[in-house]
Amino acid sequence: MVFIPHYLKKERGKPFIPTWLGEADRPSSLGTDSFPTLEETGTSPLLLKGGVCVVPYEGLLPMDIRIEEGRILEIGEDLPEAGARIVPVRGKYVIPGILDPHVHLGIYAEFQDELATETRSAVLNGVTTIGLYVNSEESYLPMLEDTIRRIGEISLCDVFIHLAIFNRKQLEEIPLYHSRFGVTSFKTWMCGIPGLIPDAEDDFLMDLMETVASLGKGAVLNIHAENHRVVARATEKLKRKDPSSRSLSTWEESHPGFGEAEAVERAARLSDESGARIYFVHLSSKEAVQSAASLKHRRKNLYFETTSPYLTLCLEQNLNLLYKMSPPIRKREDQDALWEGLREGTLDTIGTDHTPMTREQKGAAPDVWGTPPGYPALGTHLPSLLHEAGKRNFPLERLIEKMTAEPAKVFGLFPRKGTLLPGSDADLVIVDPLLEKAVTHQAAASRADYALHEGKRLTGWPVAIIKSGRILDPVQGSQGVMRKIGRYLERGVDGDMG
Repeated sequence: MVFIPHYLKKERGKPFIPTWLGEADRPSSLGTDSFPTLEETGTSPLLLKGGVCVVPYEGLLPMDIRIEEGRILEIGEDLPEAGARIVPVRGKYVIPGILDPHVHLGIYAEFQDELATETRSAVLNGVTTIGLYVNSEESYLPMLEDTIRRIGEISLCDVFIHLAIFNRKQLEEIPLYHSRFGVTSFKTWMCGIPGLIPDAEDDFLMDLMETVASLGKGAVLNIHAENHRVVARATEKLKRKDPSSRSLSTWEESHPGFGEAEAVERAARLSDESGARIYFVHLSSKEAVQSAASLKHRRKNLYFETTSPYLTLCLEQNLNLLYKMSPPIRKREDQDALWEGLREGTLDTIGTDHTPMTREQKGAAPDVWGTPPGYPALGTHLPSLLHEAGKRNFPLERLIEKMTAEPAKVFGLFPRKGTLLPGSDADLVIVDPLLEKAVTHQAAASRADYALHEGKRLTGWPVAIIKSGRILDPVQGSQGVMRKIGRYLERGVDGDMG
């Protein structure tokens, strides 16, 4: 094993491509003809030679990586080549497989169908692990075994589960969900979706916090934080004013940013009584970021997520109803505040809130009020963020930390996931940050027949993915049948994998 010294910390505003790389070592738009395919590699040892490794909390390091039996065996300079298949990655970045903590499947199509199509979209585009939200109004005890079995049979990426808790029966069964199935993360909505998800009142929220806290220090409650009464009031006023509106700006007004901020502050205050770890999902507004910043230094049990659509899209781009989500995509000033929250350390993680739909499903209603929220985001998650981070001169290593190591730590998967250190799973992504391509829904590979940013040219793309030690070319993989390479990840409350 090779020890990595803690050095090469990057300053804020560091150029996206490090200046210390010589011209011959700079990432280029070379093709991927030299990469062996998934079928060719099998389970043979691999040696990635000549790449620039993005190691969370360490920096950008020109090192080789040796992979054996699905794990990273060692990382270091000039590793010996004996007995391994050489994979030349000179001029590319090597990053940990992306961990998306926020994915919804089975809402607008059959679960098993989307488990196949959307995990394919994930792994083809660099997301090798997902946090899957499972929703039901009934007890999860009869269904979890079957859900986990389907993951083992169908999924192309690794999956851990968050359970939505809607009622007292489910709340009482939380200890069983943990002890029998290794589930340590749960979710509630302070502001739900009419006809689909109920609002959680404060008394239920406090009881839920206490129950999750009783599991142990690794358990976490995920919260959609908006004040549902503020949202309902604004919605009714806007509906009366413009009942047939098709404007996303009107939709954004119906979910005021101050309502998101108030809910964050209220939930944080309630958590003081229980000591529960709270993970606030998909922060979207500048007001919520400001509230999170004021809470962060006083409370150590709070974590904050935003998503790639909120970081890469804004209302000034004249988006249509295909981009309706809850909370809504907001203004450029909100987008800027989110990036600053990442830079300052207020925001911990980046997910997608991936909820795939077709154009027909999105267009079934005549106005914004009836249009269902949701969009496909897994297929554009990594390239859209690489592109935007490059424009904003946001340090690459900090971006990758927010997409890998940080969510892995929150949800008890680190260091098995989220790093390139020896012993971790061999889930890696080879990235060419200078490769420019147009976004297509075919490459995104979702069941959705559109993609976020479709037609836009983005700079920075994965050119090969290594899942469990086996290499996949995203172009070849999008055109053929892929072998199942995913698994269910059981977790313990002490931060260990079950």
